[in-house]
Amino acid sequence: MLGLQRAAGNRAVTDLLGRPPAQGTVTVPPSPGVDLPVVAARGRSDVRFRVPTFSDLKAAYTSPGTKVAAGTIEKAVTQLLGRMAREKRLKSTDPVADIVKRIFPAPGTIVEAEFTKALDVADRSVIYQSVLDADTTVKAVDTAKLTAAISDAQALVSKAEGNATGLKEVFGAKAGAAKTIYAKARTSLGEVAADMAKHVSTDYNLDDPEVFLGGWASHGARHMHLLVGVVKVVDPKGTKSTLIHEAAHLADPSVDDHGYYGSPGFEALDETTKVGNAAHFEELPRRELATSSYAGLTFTPGVAKGGAALTWEDTIRRRASEHLRKAWDAAVDVHMWLRGVRRAALGGDRTPFTTERALIMTVSRLMDLTVHQQTGPVPEISAVDVTLTESIARAMQLIKQIAGRETPQRPMGPFLHPGDEDVFATHVLIEAGISGYGQLLGNATRDRDLVDWLVAHYRSLPAAP
Repeated sequence: MLGLQRAAGNRAVTDLLGRPPAQGTVTVPPSPGVDLPVVAARGRSDVRFRVPTFSDLKAAYTSPGTKVAAGTIEKAVTQLLGRMAREKRLKSTDPVADIVKRIFPAPGTIVEAEFTKALDVADRSVIYQSVLDADTTVKAVDTAKLTAAISDAQALVSKAEGNATGLKEVFGAKAGAAKTIYAKARTSLGEVAADMAKHVSTDYNLDDPEVFLGGWASHGARHMHLLVGVVKVVDPKGTKSTLIHEAAHLADPSVDDHGYYGSPGFEALDETTKVGNAAHFEELPRRELATSSYAGLTFTPGVAKGGAALTWEDTIRRRASEHLRKAWDAAVDVHMWLRGVRRAALGGDRTPFTTERALIMTVSRLMDLTVHQQTGPVPEISAVDVTLTESIARAMQLIKQIAGRETPQRPMGPFLHPGDEDVFATHVLIEAGISGYGQLLGNATRDRDLVDWLVAHYRSLPAAP
């Protein structure tokens, strides 16, 4: 089983992790008369999405193959616009309900002029256009800068290997094991630089930043997927930290993600967890780069930055943070998987859909997608569905941020079992994040059911074809 990780791409969020696409997809030849819009889709690259293009939206609204009720599409657009309005990404300041009524003035009618009034269709952070460039090789124009950054990252790792004092400060009794992993990480970076076409992919479609995904690494496949900003070395120091994080995953299958850089209790984890956590291998290089949040600190298990023991509140924050991290992680997996299913279908391969049809229908019901509501002969993952899964993945990260700003409260007892107090307090913090976001599914019970379903399916969803 592949060990899969995501590395921090948006340092303001300091959270991520991912799953690589499936290897060896079998393409089924298209049936006679089936129109495959691959060429048109390939012409719309380098675009991240929030809502579909008007033409894709209209196609979903009127397609005889899927037969989606008008109200289903209108509800989906209402959800998407509501999530965008929350982040002030709409051109119009009118209430979302009014905007939707103008876009869909009557059953079966959709008005492009009203769509254009509400959305800046020239803004490539607003309109989704292509699923085909979301997982591709590094362009030649970006190779030289990335190669230089990898070389610099190797030098930083080499310094960490030789920093006996620093290794002891961060990894304690596991300093020797950490040194070995650093050495393997340095070798892995050399392997990546030697054949970038084989070992690195990126997202020129810019899906990744929309869901706060910075990348993933597969030890078994010897491959890393990087945020396009990392590939372009937009932030040289951030790029080097990310490369080292990913290289730690490539170095040894024991290196996973147990807490991202700066997450609650990061500096207070036990030594076994630290030496198996990729983000901790960022710390010594970050000290060299002057980007460390813990410069000069000796990491002591159970002791927070500043010297105080971890409090009950710290423990609850970490529990809630990890629960929501897993929900976000699984939501990103859903998005990558269903995006891949749509991409395969655009190329004429419906096998990924038919193979996982039952699970796709379950996800569709949970996330209010259109698939389970399609009554036509050829159900599909539409552009509307892909944008909905993207927006839910983004929402999970925002919910996590909101919950992280809340102060845990001790619940009133008595409690029947030991630990029930902590479970309840964690539950309340998660609920605060969901309600504070307020734009998930519009029903508190369904919102929490979705979060918990995602956590239950953490690291167990199909890979993208």
